[in-house]
Amino acid sequence: MLVSDGIDKLDGVFHYNQHDYFYYISVSGYSLTRQYMMNHGNIVSQFTAWATQQQQSVNAGKPYLLGEMAAVGPQGLAEITDVFGCALWALDFFMYTASINVTRVLMHMTDIGNQSAWQPITVGDIAPWVRPAYYGHIVTSTLIGKNNDTTIAEIDIRNQELQDYAGLASAYVVYRGNQIYAAVVINFKEFNQTMTESSSTYLNFTLNVPPAYGGSNLTVLKLSAPGADSFKGVTWASLNFQTDDGLPAAASTNDTTFVSVSEAGQLSVLVRDTQAAVIIFDSSSPVILQPQSSQPATAGSGTNSTSSTAGSTTSSLTAESSSSSSGSANSTSGDPKSSATAGGRYGPGAIFSVTFVCIVGMAIFVTV
Repeated sequence: MLVSDGIDKLDGVFHYNQHDYFYYISVSGYSLTRQYMMNHGNIVSQFTAWATQQQQSVNAGKPYLLGEMAAVGPQGLAEITDVFGCALWALDFFMYTASINVTRVLMHMTDIGNQSAWQPITVGDIAPWVRPAYYGHIVTSTLIGKNNDTTIAEIDIRNQELQDYAGLASAYVVYRGNQIYAAVVINFKEFNQTMTESSSTYLNFTLNVPPAYGGSNLTVLKLSAPGADSFKGVTWASLNFQTDDGLPAAASTNDTTFVSVSEAGQLSVLVRDTQAAVIIFDSSSPVILQPQSSQPATAGSGTNSTSSTAGSTTSSLTAESSSSSSGSANSTSGDPKSSATAGGRYGPGAIFSVTFVCIVGMAIFVTV
């Protein structure tokens, strides 16, 4: 009735609002594993139920919100939402929702909830700490920046012949204004702390970019941890946010690398299983990583470049983005009542804004 009678187009309707969780205990009807959560195909399929509503919101000219969201409801799940695998889920979830014109995501967080990005109080014998999932928020914040001119679109690689990596890789391009700012590539295949790295535990992402970038030397920032099952040891851009006060400090290891773009506009980046990489194209736009002291990501308050391939099977299909929707998108890392403009502050409670339109000019091949 709201749609058929055009009521949703009236000024009295402010937005479409849907509550959703990736998984809900005692409701979803199956047992959740880390690898099931760490699967781009499963993140995509979650939104098929809301595709009609989302398009209705576009037709009505109204924002589409996820008013309550988390990886696992109601309060998270041990060794699922409190480990590094959930950081990759969060990053991919925020990127994908922005690309399909979900204009705001409000994450459900409580002081004792295992699904929260940080724990502000002592719970049992567990002191306040920053959970790995927070890194998904901070990477998203870094990519969006502070000018609210950011554009995000998926480069769909799901139709490539990824063999046992099917559903376990995703890629996005991020614009600021009319310039490519970054590319994001995620390898979801589960790699745990007890496993040994080898050539078979890496995925090679080959990016074809506009020839204007030929000869450039680009920075590659990594979102890493010892494994998908890691509680600690998480780093982003060689920074550690799991400090006593939640403020970033230099990590014990530096995995930031550089990659050269060929004159034809091609570059390759190896990404370990259970890792994400962000390739920065616009060095004139600084990567803002230091939160303002007025709003730290506090855990104590209340409230090498390489061109070698990994494996020997090369996919033969090129995937280019074809998103054509536009709008503004916000993703929150805390209480929606505590908000800030994008880039104004990157601590708990900040609302990050992004706009997105049609993206062309980049393709990705994946080698397994």
